[in-house]
This record gives sequence, structure tokens and C-alpha cells, in this order.
Amino acid sequence: MQLLKGPLWSLITTAQRKSRVLDFKRFPDQNLFTQTQLEVNEEETFKVRQNQPTVEQANSVVDETSLDERTKTKSRNSHPTTHSNHSESNLKLAYDKNQQYDVETALGMVKESSNAGFDETIEACFSLNIDDRKPEQRIKDKILYPVSPIKHTLVAVFTKDPQEIEAAQEAKADYIGYEELLERIKKRRFKFYWLVSTPSSVKGLSSVSKILGPRGMMPTEKMGTLTVDIDLTVRELKKGYLRIENDPDSNVHSVLGKKSWSTESLLTNCCYLYEFLSSKKHRTIKKNYFMGLTLSSTMGPGIRVDLNSIRDLVNKNQQDKTKHSSTEISMPA
Repeated sequence: MQLLKGPLWSLITTAQRKSRVLDFKRFPDQNLFTQTQLEVNEEETFKVRQNQPTVEQANSVVDETSLDERTKTKSRNSHPTTHSNHSESNLKLAYDKNQQYDVETALGMVKESSNAGFDETIEACFSLNIDDRKPEQRIKDKILYPVSPIKHTLVAVFTKDPQEIEAAQEAKADYIGYEELLERIKKRRFKFYWLVSTPSSVKGLSSVSKILGPRGMMPTEKMGTLTVDIDLTVRELKKGYLRIENDPDSNVHSVLGKKSWSTESLLTNCCYLYEFLSSKKHRTIKKNYFMGLTLSSTMGPGIRVDLNSIRDLVNKNQQDKTKHSSTEISMPA
């Protein structure tokens, strides 16, 4: 086959050449038609290229159209319609980022600067002079405000002892169980805020410690969630306790309330938080404990607060309390 391949291939090629020559002789107009068609196409493309505008002409046209659009938008903005959603009351309040304001004025500015379509949360951020590397200086506790920001606190009890389950049911715990709670935590389908357990049952949470630990939900004795008296612990937590903990930058964030609240209730919670943090000051800290305070809403800017104003307000409230208590003692029975 290899010997016949060369001669056969030459015969095939010669036959193809002869067929092409015969086709050209039979239909001579076909080649002329293709040649004339190519010439016509070249002439049309040349005419189209001549009629195309230059780059400068195209830029001038674009500039004219953009100017027309700008004038139209200016005329629309100069004559606003009655259906506009923005008004002067919805504009953000002008403030100075570097200036420190009084506590009451700062709370008023935070409430005015929040323009979202929902009831925003008012938050306080205290900057403390603590070292996060030292465990004795860290802030990790629970706080109960005079006006609780939480209406209903969800509490779960992790146990399988029948007596402890009865105590949790009497205290009206929201979630009670052992294996069911473990599955919910593993799937990250839990909504409870506090998790209470006993020393005998807490060992079962070792498999989900990586999920609960970063959230600060692991039961511990310091937080009061690792206890023997489940009834008392659940009843106390359901009053509206909140977790409070400092971040690595020595800042403590905490919720004070909602925008719809009165300024007085927000101010009382802010003063209570100041007193609570000052009571947690460790004896090794000899310098200034409070470095700064910033108030903000969910979608609003942060407004700095003068610490002297809140310090004077707290001292005044303490003096009023002492006077009130002294008058009650001096009154005859």
C-alpha cells in the first residue's frame, strides 16, 4: 500500500485539476461574476469610509449631547416636584468630628442624624485604658440596665437530668434539651441569647465549643451561666441581662436603647454603664481609666462625648441618691 500511495495520490490530484479546468471552460462567466462582485464591494466600502465622520467631529457631537443632558438635569433639580421623598428634616445633621459634645446634646444629635426607615439602635462605645493581654483587666460580665433594651430574652438549658429539666420548665426556659440542642448548635440554627448548664452536663458541649466560644455563649462561672441552681439563674437572665465584653482594641460596645426612646431613658442607661465599668476597674490600673466615649446609631455617624460631662452627671446623681436616703432615715417612723 505504501508503494501505491504515491502514484494513486498523483492520479487523484491530476483528475481534480482537470475537472477545475473543464468547469472554467464550461462556465466562464462564473469567475467574472465573482471578480466584478469583489470590485463592487470594494467601491461600496470606500464610499462608506468617505462618509464616516472624523474623531474630532464625533467628539463635538458627544459634547453637545452631554451638554443638553446636563441642562435638562439642572432644570429638573431647580424645579423639584411635590413627590420627592427627601425633605429638609431627613438631611443628616452637620457636626464636627473632632469636637466633643455634652452627653445630652450628643444623644439628641444621634437621634436627629438617624434617618433610616426603621427604629434604629443607639449604641455606646467606651474606650478604656486596659491591656487585653492581662486577664485581670479584661471586661467580661453581664449587665442589667434600669431600662432594659431587650423585651424578651431567650434562654436555653443544656441538661438531661429530669430534676433539672423540671426546674427549667418552672423557670419558663425557652429551650430545654441535650441532643436536640447539640444538633441545633452544630447546624448553627439556634436563636437563644443565653445558654445555661450544670457542671455535670457541660462536658457534652466540648464538641461545639468552637461555635459557642467566639460568640461568648459558652457557660462559665464568671458569667453565672454554669451553675447548680438552674431555676434562679434562668429567672435572673430572663429579666433582660446583656453580655458585655471588651474587644482586642480595649473598646466596650453596648446597646443603650432605641431611637424611639426618650432622651432621659437613654441618658440613665449611659450613666449606669459608666458606673458599671468604673466598678470593674482593676487596682493595677493607676492612670486614666476612661479614654473616650462615642455614641452612634445603627446607620448614623459616631459623635464624640466629653467625659467630664458624664462624670459630673454621675456624681450629681450619686449625691442626689445620698441626700434622698439620708432624708428617709431622718424621717420619724
